[in-house]
Amino acid sequence: MTLTIRKSFILLTLTATLFALGCGGGTTEKKSDPKASLRPAENKTEDAASSVSSYSGTVLKLGRIPFTNPSEMVRKHEAFLEYLTKKLGVKRVTLQTAPDYSSILNQLVADKIDIAWLATMTSVDARKKPDVELLVKPIRFGSTSYRGIIIARQDSGIRSLKDLKGKKFAWVEKESASAYIFPKAMLLEANIDPDKDFSEVAYLGKHDAAVYSVLLGKYDACACYDDARNTLKDPSKVNELTIIGRTQDICNEPIVVRKTLPADLIEKIKQALLDLNIKTAEGRKVLEHLTDVQGFAPVDPRDYDYVEKVSIMLENK
Repeated sequence: MTLTIRKSFILLTLTATLFALGCGGGTTEKKSDPKASLRPAENKTEDAASSVSSYSGTVLKLGRIPFTNPSEMVRKHEAFLEYLTKKLGVKRVTLQTAPDYSSILNQLVADKIDIAWLATMTSVDARKKPDVELLVKPIRFGSTSYRGIIIARQDSGIRSLKDLKGKKFAWVEKESASAYIFPKAMLLEANIDPDKDFSEVAYLGKHDAAVYSVLLGKYDACACYDDARNTLKDPSKVNELTIIGRTQDICNEPIVVRKTLPADLIEKIKQALLDLNIKTAEGRKVLEHLTDVQGFAPVDPRDYDYVEKVSIMLENK
């Protein structure tokens, strides 16, 4: 009887050991996949809770050009990145900066980043790339577009763009869409060559500096955003200036993604941005430091037709 019990115990122990080895008890390690973090995290069990995101292991990278120093960039985007992380159910969303917009677009196409916050002029290249999808555009001051203007003093005798020939003119900087690129195109359409027809030209770096240079009579006219005149500390001084030219509406810059992301994740990113606005307390907190952004609206590639027209005009000048 005792011998029978011992034999039974040994048999049961051997069976349990073989069963454990047959059910995945091996120690062979899988090689890591460098792109694994950009794909949906695999569920360990088929009956995993539905509340757990399929992207809980995913790290997304958002590319943007710095508009302030590195530490401030991180601080200003912290709430925004946390919002996206929570809304998308991913492991985290990180900020990655680049020296220029061409670099950001190249990183996106090369799958080195996943989302890119571009500039207005970069939209022309972005919409031509098959691997890039335009998602949304920011809303600022209640609008999804803006204009550039050219102003002069009311008492200057300058009433039209043609009156600018031979005058002293102030720009902000050559990279500015509203204070250089589009006003320059507008001048060319009026048969004024900004490179030849002004007696003096200056690049002052800031919109308010350009406005003050005209107000104080240092320059006869300047280009700035609509309406940089409101930056004047004394509102009554606005009446001393007059607008002599306005560009067409310029669509706000696009936020784009790489199309190699899963389609459902792209849709989640888009919806998360569309859900974000200053109408809620959370939205106001998240958007507080993001360059006057009040929310986001859907974008259509055709929104940038005017941008491309101007780009071609300046290239062919």
